[in-house]
Formats: sequence, C-alpha cells, structure tokens
Amino acid sequence: MTILGEAVRAELQRRGVDIDQAEIERILLNADIASTASRGVPARLRVHRLHVTGTKRYSENPGTEIDATEMKTAPINLDWTPRIGVNGVGSEANLRGKSSVLHLTMWALTGRSHLQADVVSWVDHVSAEFRVDDVPFYVEFDVTDGAPSGTVAQKIASGRAVLGTFSGAAEFESVMGSVMLDRLRLDAISVYSKGVETEHTWPSYAAALTVHADRLDPIIGNENTLKTRILQMFIGTSWAAIDAQVATALNSLTFERDEIKAKRQAAASVTATVLGQAEDRVAAAKKFLKEFDPDEPDVDTVFALASAASERARKAHHLSVQLMAADTAASGARAQLRAEELRQRASAETAVARRLFNGMTPTVCPRCSTKVDPERYAAEPTTHECSLCLHDLDLEELAVPAAGQSISAGGAEVAGELDESVDPVEALREAVAEAERGVADLRTKHRQAEAARREAEEAAVKGREKLDSARGRLKAELELARAQSALDTLRDATRDQPPKLADLEIKVLTAASDLTKKWVRDEQGPLLESVSGAIAVLARRFGSTNITSVKLKGNGNMDVLKGGAPTTYSNLTNGEKLRIKLAAVIALIELGDREGVGRHPGLLFVDSPAAEEIPEADLRAMLQAMTAIAEETDLQIVVATTHGPMLSDVLPKGNLLVAAGTDFVW
Repeated sequence: MTILGEAVRAELQRRGVDIDQAEIERILLNADIASTASRGVPARLRVHRLHVTGTKRYSENPGTEIDATEMKTAPINLDWTPRIGVNGVGSEANLRGKSSVLHLTMWALTGRSHLQADVVSWVDHVSAEFRVDDVPFYVEFDVTDGAPSGTVAQKIASGRAVLGTFSGAAEFESVMGSVMLDRLRLDAISVYSKGVETEHTWPSYAAALTVHADRLDPIIGNENTLKTRILQMFIGTSWAAIDAQVATALNSLTFERDEIKAKRQAAASVTATVLGQAEDRVAAAKKFLKEFDPDEPDVDTVFALASAASERARKAHHLSVQLMAADTAASGARAQLRAEELRQRASAETAVARRLFNGMTPTVCPRCSTKVDPERYAAEPTTHECSLCLHDLDLEELAVPAAGQSISAGGAEVAGELDESVDPVEALREAVAEAERGVADLRTKHRQAEAARREAEEAAVKGREKLDSARGRLKAELELARAQSALDTLRDATRDQPPKLADLEIKVLTAASDLTKKWVRDEQGPLLESVSGAIAVLARRFGSTNITSVKLKGNGNMDVLKGGAPTTYSNLTNGEKLRIKLAAVIALIELGDREGVGRHPGLLFVDSPAAEEIPEADLRAMLQAMTAIAEETDLQIVVATTHGPMLSDVLPKGNLLVAAGTDFVW
C-alpha cells in the first residue's frame, strides 16, 4: 500500500466511489506513477575546465566579399578554468567568440551542440571537467566531420572510471543525460499534448541554466510549455515529479477517450446515412418476399406434368408425320387423276380429229394451193399414201373416248362404242376420295393431340413456374437475411460502447491528480512566497528600483507591483524582464543554499545581457550585485558580453576570459 494509493482511496470514498485498494494500486502502477515522493535536495554543478583545440579559419575583412585564398588560419588552444562566483567572458567587438565559449561548454555538458556549422568544423578535440558536489567528471571527445566521439569518466581513487562511450550526437546526448540526471537528482519530465507523450530530460534542464537576452518570455527556463514543471523541480517540492507523472497519465487517458468520442461524432452523419440505406434494403427485401407464393410446390407432381407434356408432344408429332404422309399420298392420287383425265380427253380429241380429216377430199394444198389430181386421191386406198404429202395413211378407225359418244363430220354421224372394261378415271377418283377421308381423319386426330399437348405443356409450365417461384423466394429470403444481418451489425456499431479505457481508471487518476496538485501547492506556497520576496529585492539591486513587489505563481507566471501599479511579467519591458528573470534564477539558487531544498544545480550562464536595453552602467551594477550575492551564496555564474573592459573592472582577473580590441576570445 502506497501513500498516494491510500489517499486516493480515501478521496474516492469521500466522493461516494468505493474502489478496492488493490485495484487502485494496480491502476497507479500501470500508469507508471511512482509510489513514493522525496524532497528535492540540491546537487551543485560546476564547470571546472574547458580545453578546446583545432584550427580556426577566418578573414580579417569581415563584411566584404572574400576570396578563398584570403582566408587565414590560426590554431585554437582554448584553455578556460572558470571559478566559483561570477566569471566574465567578453570582447570589445561582436563575433569574437564569446558566445561560442558558452556553446562549447554546453555541448560538453549536454551532448547537444548549438554551434554554427563553421565553428564546429574548426574543432578537433574538446576536453571538459565538471564537478557535481566536488566529484570530478571528465568529458573527452574528438570531432570528425562535425560528429563527436569520445568518453565520459568519473574520478575515483585509482584514477578514472569510464561511465560511457559515444560515437555520434545521439549517443553523446544519451550518455550525458543518464549521467547528469542521476547525479543531479533530477527526474525526467513527461508532457502529454495532442496525443503525443514527450519526455524532457537533461537537455531541457540544462537549457534552463542559461538566460538568453532574446528569450525572456518564460520566467523559468526557455520553453513556455515547461516553465511550470521546471519551476516545481527547481523549487524542490516533494510531489512535483509524481504530479507530473499523474498529469501525463491522466491527459493520455482523457485524450484517448476524447478521440474516441470525436471519431464517433465525426462518423455519426455517415453512419446515419449508411444505417438508413440498410433499413431501406431490409424493407425492400421484405416487400419483394411478399410477392412469392408461400406454399411449397410438389416437385414429383411438377416432374409428372413435365413427363406427360413430353409424351403428348411425342404423340402429336407422330400424328403430324402420319398426316403429312397421308396428305402427300392424297396429293399423288389427285395428280394421277388429273393426268388420266387429261390423257383420255386428248385421245378422244385426236380420234375425232382423225375421223373428221380422213373423211375430207382435198382438192388443193392448203399451203401452196397446188391442185390434187383425182388419180392420186383415187389411189389412196391402194397405195395408202396421202394424196397431198405422199406419207403413209393410218386408216384404222380410232375408238371414241366415251362409250355411246358419236362424232359427226361434214354432217355425217360417227358412232363407236368404247371398251366396256373398268374406267381408270373412276378408279382414281375413288382412290382420291379414300385418301382425302384418311387425311381428314388424321387431321382431326392431330388437332385433338395438339390440344392435349398444349394443355399438358401449360400444366407443366405452371409447375415449373412454381419451382421458379420457390427458387426466387429462397433468394429473397437469403437477401432479407443478409440485409437484416448488415442492419443489426450497423446498429450494434452505432450503440454507445464503453470507452477503450475504463471510467474507473479516469476516476482514480483524477483523484490522484487533484491530490498531488494540492500537495504541491501546499508545499510550494511558502517556498514561492520566500522566493518572490527575494526576487523583488534582487530586481531592485539589478536596477529596477520601481519594482515594489512580485508574486511568483506555481504555474510559472508572475504578478508585479511596479511604481505602485499592478501589472504582470509579460507587460514589462525587455530590460525589466531580463533583470527579473536573472533575479528569479538566483533567488531559487539562494533558496536551495539557505533552506537545503530544491534541485537547481547552482550554475547559471548569462548570454549578452546588454543586448536588451541595459546600459553599461546598469550592467556594471548588476555584475557588482551578482558578485556580492556570489560571496554569500554557493553559485557559479558566467556572463558573456561585449563590454569586455567593464568586466575587467568589476571581476577578478582569475575570473576573466576577455579579448581586447578586435582580438578573438579563443
């Protein structure tokens, strides 16, 4: 059972929520929240030595176009040993390397470089010595094509113990982070924002050790998003780190819950449309299903009807073939009858014509009018030659086509009786009649068979239609089942589901957050009040004499009473902000030195303070004030400015790294 877990259970019970203690502890553990808190005790960090070697490339005519051949080179041999108290790094001109000294120091201290690329290219080797509570740490690295590689070691009785090696910027930063956070007793700061959790480690703390004249908005540190957490860590409240852990876990849970809710809301209109379409599909499927006969068809009956229809079709076809054959035979008989009638008519006409013409006595040729002499005509019965053409005569009498018929020629009657045998015409007529009676009989049977076939086929078609209807009904039932399933799935999806993260966890972490924030406020209140009073005093010593009082808040903001009128830090001039920001950092260091609490390591870099509306006289007063404070407080301050001669006037020679005229600092 932990202190926080027990307090959370009591708080939840006060709110009417009863959760098992083991469950609360499990939730806190799963959220990576530490079980115990510890009051911050400052560990002092000092820069003891910085040694840099390399080759500098520069021009003596800055601001003009430079040919590569005009570039000069000079060896670099920076060997700087700052002391406790206030140290000055200065020059009388800009771009002489004063800020680079700070950047080189921070590179060795954090593993992260803020140097310009050309300056990095000059460096061959860096050797730095830092001390944490008087324990020496050594950082040694070579620079090849801008990439550092080296070691971090700690002094021990027998020499040096290597704490880590690195090759490249990422490894360098990682090694320095693990070494420094542990020894300075600092906790990583986790911040959850917009679905991303970011862990701020040693470089973020180290950045807060530098006051830049062009980055004054955060009172503590250089990032507004971290000013509250950095202040909590530096002021030394016990629950500050755990409060940050709880806030990160709670923000993560809340963000995920809100994301789920937002996605549901964003999809609501689309879901409604799809749901409507699914409902329409179900309604259409039900309507379509009602069109089918619900009775199930008898498959055997349908097959029997189909078989009967096939049999009747076969019989009708057989009668059709017989009818065609009989019709063909009748047609043949009729043709024979017509042929026989024509033949007999032609024979009768020929006989009559012969009798007629044979009874004539020609006198002249009907073509050329040549006269026929009587002798030739008289010779015909004996010569049997025609008196006209001299061809043989057929004097045999021809039979009359029909019995009893008589033919007259030239007024004389020619009568003759035909053969009394069976008349072929009559026989053929009888055959034709018989054939036509057979055709008529077959035609009647064929009509009856066709009617039976059509009736059977209609019955078979109706049977097949019932089967088709049954198949269609089955398809309609399947479609209705699919549509209903899709609709049910959509309805399940649109129903409010519990969030991915249980409300129980939200309740536990909310209670934990409320508790840790209260504990931080309660512990931080007196400390902030003490620091606020010190800030006001220091601000007046730094030249802001019209600052009556300040109130540093737990969120890193500040109320200011200036000239009797209330205002805020953000409404001050940049010069006033610089003075108060320096005062705030020094006040935190003083608090740690006086009360033995806090986590500020007591190291401060001030870069180009005169750049922000601070005259040389005011800067001199600030340096004198900081020097006096340094004699009273355990701190190390490095000030980089172009007021090199003023630094030399105020600070001891051993605390100076100053270049005269246009010389370079290194």
